[in-house]
Amino acid sequence: MTSNSQQLIRGPIDRLPPELLIEIFALCPKDNPLAPLALRKVSKWWREVVNGSPRIWRHIRLDEHALSISRLHAQAEIWIQRSVPLKIDVELNVQSVDLILPILSPLLPFIDRWHSFAMIGHREEVQTFSYSIDHEALDSLHISLQEDDPGFPKSTFVPDGPHNYSMNVWVARLPRSQLLAPLRFTFIIIVEDVINDFNTQPDSILDFLTACPELEMFEFSSWQHNDEPTTTPLPIVSLPNLRTLHLKSTCLARAILSSIYAPHLVNLNLAHLNVEFTLKGEYHEEGDSDDDAQDFSQSPSSDRATGMGLRKLLSRSHPPLVTLDMDFSDMRTKDFKYVFDRLPNLQDFSIVASDMSDKVIDLLRPFTLPGEDDRILIRLPRLRSLKLRNCQQLSGDAIVAALVARLDHTDNEPLCSLNEVVIIGCDGFTPGHQEGLRKTLGDRLRMG
Repeated sequence: MTSNSQQLIRGPIDRLPPELLIEIFALCPKDNPLAPLALRKVSKWWREVVNGSPRIWRHIRLDEHALSISRLHAQAEIWIQRSVPLKIDVELNVQSVDLILPILSPLLPFIDRWHSFAMIGHREEVQTFSYSIDHEALDSLHISLQEDDPGFPKSTFVPDGPHNYSMNVWVARLPRSQLLAPLRFTFIIIVEDVINDFNTQPDSILDFLTACPELEMFEFSSWQHNDEPTTTPLPIVSLPNLRTLHLKSTCLARAILSSIYAPHLVNLNLAHLNVEFTLKGEYHEEGDSDDDAQDFSQSPSSDRATGMGLRKLLSRSHPPLVTLDMDFSDMRTKDFKYVFDRLPNLQDFSIVASDMSDKVIDLLRPFTLPGEDDRILIRLPRLRSLKLRNCQQLSGDAIVAALVARLDHTDNEPLCSLNEVVIIGCDGFTPGHQEGLRKTLGDRLRMG
């Protein structure tokens, strides 16, 4: 028998019609997740059948014990390509919760093609995506950082509107960017929930953000652990689409603000950054010297950290900030001046429980530069809303003097003038001051 005639001989299974062969092959991945790859190697005929049949590839099982992260990513990419145009069933076998996001990351941009999601291993979870969603439906990621599993029921994917989903993960540590396919989330919240031995460090946050190039809103909320800063230079993270940044209850504000490039940042919210203790670390950057104003502060170390972080952010990114909200967050007088001089687009400024002095509120007065007596300048020229709450170091006289002088100048240009001033809980601002300021502001003045 010649070799050519041997090649023409087929076994009984090869005599089956392609449709029936596909039905058989489509069952194989349920027992062996990598069966399609093995089936392709049997013969040229089988390779053609497998490669040309999306049904065989529609069940994707990713097992952390079977392959490395990089090979799981390769598997996911092959399956997602070969299964087009069908919906896919995604199954994840994972014991380490820290690996959930890295393993799933290549598949997340294709959420519109998911029919179901199942997880086994660390916990069991099954979900069916019952209605049609588009490829941008998975836009939000919520990460809870905690050492111990709290034990309550969890859902990785949660409906977040009629056609959107949020992804939730509970991890002990943020995944390294090297383990992640690029993430397309536009909205990310990271919350460090529990005091534990695995304090989140700024380098891990910044490294994670490098995998999120499309990020538009980022919020980090922590507890105030006072760690020694790393001696390794922190990476500079480019976030070209970031528009809103919220930092709350953390000692890492300086590190984060100093290390991001956000040229389109519009909204900045700093909450509960003030601490009475001295933050660890030695810094000798320009501006780190003591404040010449020597104003009173209950939180001098964090005032300096917040101010220096903002200086770096503004000098690097020159963002068109429109809103600056500072809640139990403060700066030194010289930092307020530096910031006010560099926010020409700011429209809304709100500050709560600040130790800011009369010297800071006086910065809102019109002024002239030495040698340019005829040219009147004004800081924050587009400021429309000013809110002062519980600022106990401010005197009513200074508030009235600064704002009346400002309004005398800006009310001639309505598009550049204040249309709302809120003063609540400032003990130095008496009913007499209120009456005096209302003569100029009228209904634009609101009191608590």
